[in-house]
Amino acid sequence: MAGMSAVPVGHAIDLAYFFPRHQSPHDALIAETRRHLGGCVAAIETGLRVLVDHIPEVSSALESWPDLLCWRMICDQPTLLGPPLLAHMRMRAGVSLMLRYGGAVDAAAQECEDAALPETDPALADGLAALALAEGRWMSLGGENQPMRPDLPAEHFAELMWAVVACLAAVARRNASEGGDRLLAGFERAGWAMLADHDESMSPLMEADRLVRQLGEQSAETTLLDTALSGRRFLLFAGLAANRLRMEITQVVDILVTGPLPPLAMLCRALGGSDADYRHLLLALRPGRPELTDVALVAAAAEYQALSEQDAHAGVAALRTPASLRAKLGHLLGAMAA
Repeated sequence: MAGMSAVPVGHAIDLAYFFPRHQSPHDALIAETRRHLGGCVAAIETGLRVLVDHIPEVSSALESWPDLLCWRMICDQPTLLGPPLLAHMRMRAGVSLMLRYGGAVDAAAQECEDAALPETDPALADGLAALALAEGRWMSLGGENQPMRPDLPAEHFAELMWAVVACLAAVARRNASEGGDRLLAGFERAGWAMLADHDESMSPLMEADRLVRQLGEQSAETTLLDTALSGRRFLLFAGLAANRLRMEITQVVDILVTGPLPPLAMLCRALGGSDADYRHLLLALRPGRPELTDVALVAAAAEYQALSEQDAHAGVAALRTPASLRAKLGHLLGAMAA
C-alpha cells in the first residue's frame, strides 16, 4: 500500500487489517470501526460541501463530483489516518458492539436500576435520556457511507476533518485549470468554520460523564456500579468508575474495550471488585472483545485472584500519570531490557 513505509510498523499492520485491499473485512470490530470512520467522513464531507457551495471557484471545481468521494479516497490512502484517531474509532466501535449485543436487561436488574437512579429528578431524567439518545446514534445500523454525527474529541475531529478537506482539495485542484492556491484558501476557510462549530460535548462519553457529575454524592455509592453494569449501561459504569478512581472517562472506556487485561484487572480490584465481580465484568465486555474466549476467561480469572488491592491501587495511580510519560518510560524500559 502506498505510503505505508512512512508510518510506524504497528500502525501499518493495523491499517492493513482495517483496510484490506481485495476483500471485505469479516471481523465485527473491524467492520464496526469502518462504519464509524466512514459515517463520520460522510457527515464531514457533506458539511464541507455546504460551506464551500457559496465559494464560486470551489463549487464549480466540484461540480463534476456531486457524490461523496472522500471515504473511497481514504480507503485507498489509509495513511491519512493517524494511530490515535484509529485507536479512538476502534474504541467507539467496541462500545457500539457492547451496547448493541450486550443482551437484554432482565426484570430484576431493571427494577434495581429504577430504584438506584432517581429518575424523578428532572435533570437526571434528562441526563439519562440524552445518554440513551447518544448511545443510540452509535448503535444504529448502516453502511459505511451513511452519515454519522462526528461527535469526536476536538483533536480527532480536526485530524479527520483536515483529511477530508485534503481529499476534496486534491480533486478540485485536479479539475481546475488554474487558481489552485485560491481553491486551497477557500477550503481552508471552510475547514476553520467547521472547526469553530464543532461540539464534542454531545458524544455518549461526555453525556455519561455529565450524568455522573449530576448524580453528585450518590455516584460514590457502591451499589450503583453493580446496578449500571447489570443494567447494561456500560458508559455510565465507566463514568462512575472514572469518577471514583479520579481518571478520565475516555481512559477508562479504552481500558474496558481495547486495553490489555492487566490494567482492566487493576481497575476492577481498585474499585473493590471481588473475583466473581471480575468474571461478571469480563462476561459483560465479551461482545466488544472477541479475544475473551472461554480459555482466556479462565486464565484471566486465575490471575485476578493473585492481584492484591494494594498492587491494584498502585497500578491505577501509575495510570493517572500523563500518557506521554508512560509511553516514553515504556520505550526506555524496553530498550534497556534489550
